[in-house]
Amino acid sequence: MKETPVEDTAIRDGAIFLGIVLLVYVSTNITPITFSTVASGEAPAILLALLLGKVDPVTIQNFFLSLHSSLAVLGILFLAGSFWATLKIREIHHKEQEKYEPIHLEEVAAKEKFTQWQVILDHVNSESPAEWKLAILEADNILDEILEDQGYTGETVAEKLKTMSPTKIASYDDIWAAHKLRNQIAHGGAIDMDLSKKSARDAITKFEKAFKELGYL
Repeated sequence: MKETPVEDTAIRDGAIFLGIVLLVYVSTNITPITFSTVASGEAPAILLALLLGKVDPVTIQNFFLSLHSSLAVLGILFLAGSFWATLKIREIHHKEQEKYEPIHLEEVAAKEKFTQWQVILDHVNSESPAEWKLAILEADNILDEILEDQGYTGETVAEKLKTMSPTKIASYDDIWAAHKLRNQIAHGGAIDMDLSKKSARDAITKFEKAFKELGYL
């Protein structure tokens, strides 16, 4: 059994003693309440009679009116607080729902494609010939991935394009031309080869048309 600390016992005993002293003082000097009236249950009636005898009824009425007004103000504050708390809870719930809502893979893939294509456009719209060539090389890499995903076989883009029917897409000849330009850049030396910005943009436009027909963009 756990023993009560001596200090706690002393504090408790002191509080009880002070309470008894206070009760004796009040019953002797302030009210006619005694131990016998408390034991008999007459203490509340005596205390009420004492208050009514010493306090003006108008004062009591004013007190309750002010209490009523205070409760009304507290009620308004409570309603306002409840409304604010409801709004905050809904806001938190909405954020949590957005945070943990299912990830749609199609949307993620679409965003990745858009980002890839935007990088290529940034390259071709720059003033650097090296970036124009890089745009064509990256666009051709995307074409290779698209053809592979759609089931066209072959080790290279050229081999995959040969397995595709020329009537599959309207830009079949254009995509061949763009791919041949890519080969010139890759095999002929990307640094030594002269390439105009117009030629680079034309090639990217051909890639773009084919990508749209193949469902990439």
